[in-house]
Amino acid sequence: MKKYIYLHPFLFAVYPALFLYAQNQNLFRENVLALPLLLSLTLTGIIYSLSLLILKEKNISALICLAFIFIFFSYSRIKEFFKEIQHPDQVIIAGIFLFLIILIYFLLRYKNLLKTINKALSFFSLILLSLAIISIASFEVKSGRILLSLGSTGNNPETSQSARRTPDIYYFVLDRYAGEKTLKQYGFDNSSFYEFLARSGFYIATDSTSNYPKTFLSLGSTLNMEYLNYLTEKTNGGGTSDESFVTPLVANNKIIKFLKKKGYSYIHVGSGWDPTRSNKNAEVNFVMTGGRYLFKDEFLSGFLQTTLAAPILKKIYPDPTAVSQNPKNNDHRSRVLYEFEALNQIPEIPGPKFVFAHILAPHDPYVLGEYCEGLSEKVVAKRGWIENYLNQLRCTNQKTMAAIEKILAHSRSKPVIIIQADEGPMPMKYPVPFDLAWKKASDDTLREKFPILNAYLLPGLKDNPVYPSITPVNSFRIVFNAYFDTSYLLLPDKNYVFEDKDSYYKFIDVTERLKTSQ
Repeated sequence: MKKYIYLHPFLFAVYPALFLYAQNQNLFRENVLALPLLLSLTLTGIIYSLSLLILKEKNISALICLAFIFIFFSYSRIKEFFKEIQHPDQVIIAGIFLFLIILIYFLLRYKNLLKTINKALSFFSLILLSLAIISIASFEVKSGRILLSLGSTGNNPETSQSARRTPDIYYFVLDRYAGEKTLKQYGFDNSSFYEFLARSGFYIATDSTSNYPKTFLSLGSTLNMEYLNYLTEKTNGGGTSDESFVTPLVANNKIIKFLKKKGYSYIHVGSGWDPTRSNKNAEVNFVMTGGRYLFKDEFLSGFLQTTLAAPILKKIYPDPTAVSQNPKNNDHRSRVLYEFEALNQIPEIPGPKFVFAHILAPHDPYVLGEYCEGLSEKVVAKRGWIENYLNQLRCTNQKTMAAIEKILAHSRSKPVIIIQADEGPMPMKYPVPFDLAWKKASDDTLREKFPILNAYLLPGLKDNPVYPSITPVNSFRIVFNAYFDTSYLLLPDKNYVFEDKDSYYKFIDVTERLKTSQ
């Protein structure tokens, strides 16, 4: 036992990575732990060896090493106390060296207590580590992800066999992607993108419009295959700006419930919008959690952001894409690019699977140029809103085409893919009246807002069930009828606005106005 009492720095060193993983386990798989654990153990080994070489005392070296490891992995928390100070990194690093010198002095002075302290710390570190491992194992068992990694999604052979005969289903929501009619108003020819989709087997619903003019209403409706007008009564006449009546419907929607019963696993590609950032119902979440200035591995990057390595790495490897003054703009850019990169990994995940990706592009802020280069606020300010929107849309086209090619090339069988906007762009030629007063919107404003991109790849069907004017509320009714022999009736394709930003659930039917204004 004597030789094991000096292992506690190594046990404490692996705990931060395990703790971070346990806290974000729904976002990552266990393979992300390998490199953080290796780096943590290597660093600890180096610090312990140097301490032993200099001080010649195992009792002292183990405690000095533990102190350094604690400080190293607590850096982000320490920095919180100094966030109001200029140049906090320099102050913290200087303070760390001073603390370690004082610590060495006291350890040398009270040597007789060190063995007992090392023993106690060893036992404590084992308990701490055990709790983290139990938490991780418990989640893996409850979530069923172990079965997923083995290529199985359940124990019901009939369900599994049925699911194998059905395709993977991808649902891309490209936020505020305008339909062809709106893009023509902006003088933009999107034919090359449409031609790519057609060559890939997609049907493009050329007259499609959104059911609602705001994301939370649109997704709440589409993902539950129904209109949300019943919420008017549930919100005391609809006079509220509270979105929380709908956002639970986005996370716990009918589509996920239906497909899980059919043996599908759920893969979630998270956006920067809270209701779709991650999903607890997903077997796998792809979510950008940290800076990406050096590593594409999001867990590793997020892990390093919490350590003393963060300020050092930022100095050595500045993020070349962080060209915006506003950190939120840099985050928006990184997140959009990350989501498209994540889509490349999904075809290799054992199926059958339902993939939901909510990508906030070409939605503003405008941070990407037509070739997906990063744009600063200064560059964006020199251009008009429509020009910036179209450049970000061009980038979105490039990334979407690359993702589709990857998915089709690496899928075991041809998948169902829906590429759809939740809403059109915020009107730029005919702006919405102040405070989102849609009740006062002109026909021109409606005509600019409501047309959306809506394209379907539905393999293996003799007859195409999709039609030019289909709206999102009917998308999954058609898919489920076609592939699962359900008998959902198609709903009338309607368009609704809400009165204003204080009356989200006071709906006004504008369907006929859109028809007459086309």
